[in-house]
Amino acid sequence: MTRLTLALALLAGGLAFAQPNTYFVPIAARTGGTSPIGANAMGTAIWLPDPGVDANQSLLFGFGSGAATPFVLNTQALATVSNFPAQVDAVATAPGVLVGGQTKTLVAILGNGAVRFATLENDGALYSPLPGAAIDAGSQIALSAVAGGGAALLTSDGFNITRFEVDVTSGTAVVSQGGSIPASPGGATDQSNTLFFDGINNVGFIGGRVLGDIYRFDPRMDAGIPTAFDVALVSQGRLAPPVTGLALYSVPSATYLLAANSQGLTIYDLRSATPLSTAFRVIPFDTVGPITAPAGVALTNLAVDAGFPGGVIAVGDRTQTDLALLRWDVLANQVDGGLRVDTTFDPRGGGSDGGTDGGVPDSGVPDGGGGGTPTVPGGGPQGPGIPVDHGSSCATAAGAPALLLLLAGLGLLPRRRQRR
Repeated sequence: MTRLTLALALLAGGLAFAQPNTYFVPIAARTGGTSPIGANAMGTAIWLPDPGVDANQSLLFGFGSGAATPFVLNTQALATVSNFPAQVDAVATAPGVLVGGQTKTLVAILGNGAVRFATLENDGALYSPLPGAAIDAGSQIALSAVAGGGAALLTSDGFNITRFEVDVTSGTAVVSQGGSIPASPGGATDQSNTLFFDGINNVGFIGGRVLGDIYRFDPRMDAGIPTAFDVALVSQGRLAPPVTGLALYSVPSATYLLAANSQGLTIYDLRSATPLSTAFRVIPFDTVGPITAPAGVALTNLAVDAGFPGGVIAVGDRTQTDLALLRWDVLANQVDGGLRVDTTFDPRGGGSDGGTDGGVPDSGVPDGGGGGTPTVPGGGPQGPGIPVDHGSSCATAAGAPALLLLLAGLGLLPRRRQRR
């Protein structure tokens, strides 16, 4: 056995005995290098066109360093959106919202500490701001449709989360402030870095900046403070700070939470009785290199052209200052036991009245019917994200770029890392 063969065997053995299961998924496409995304506070969002319009017209937004760049999702070419704001700190989108009598994807733009609402018209070529006052906000926003065709916006300064009800049925953004809760459980020292919520099924998640915990909460703000979902320091290598983005793959038959963080893209099956023990990591890679700490995540379950027949995942790459796209169906085929692939469910809805669900899919999380905290199957470790000593975390070598490139170049990159 040569020294190189022995070295590779030892390295591959180290991967095989680390936790959790890790899948190295090929990057299908990247946005153009001539249109870099600012690496500071980098994030991504997907805008879907009006119901009935081909999803190929979807736009992909990368934002960071005070600006946002739009791309055509199916070609990754730079898109031209007239009237788009120059100062953009974050973009959030919500399909299935009733705007002036039509179901559309509502857009929220955070810039200079204020949030404004808009739609994208002419197949996404025109930014059309909605009349109405701006909302003073912090540094993080999340947007979702709610029952009856309305929308809700959550904002956070890292320490507290505030809800705003948004009614745009008349074509004007009528906003009313709702409740507010802390951004972490009592006694926890983490701060929120990213938010996501489903306003139909009333479940929300917070990604931590300092510790990298994930907390869950009721976005109606009437069921108490957040509770721990996954605590990074005892996650055995599947989670590490900061959590830079959260997204939900939600179709009638499946619900998966995707968390971009410094261990990769961690995916939880929320329909599983044990979502933590069955969680796994995804490391996107191509000849440019692996993305071991993705910046932000967005997705659509809809088919986008021939290149993404099973849906798209988009993550940011700070190193290359671009966005990388993964095929959901390719990931589904790699994962042991598979993942659900459903391109028939349309999160945009389609009725002119907005529908009772506002185009948001049923995630399998009970509505709760007013009070109480919705139940996500499985739950998480007890207690908030308070630092503890834990020497058994197997994050070592999990995302070492040099190792991944070496194995990839020699054709020895394993499909997944076995659980210890």
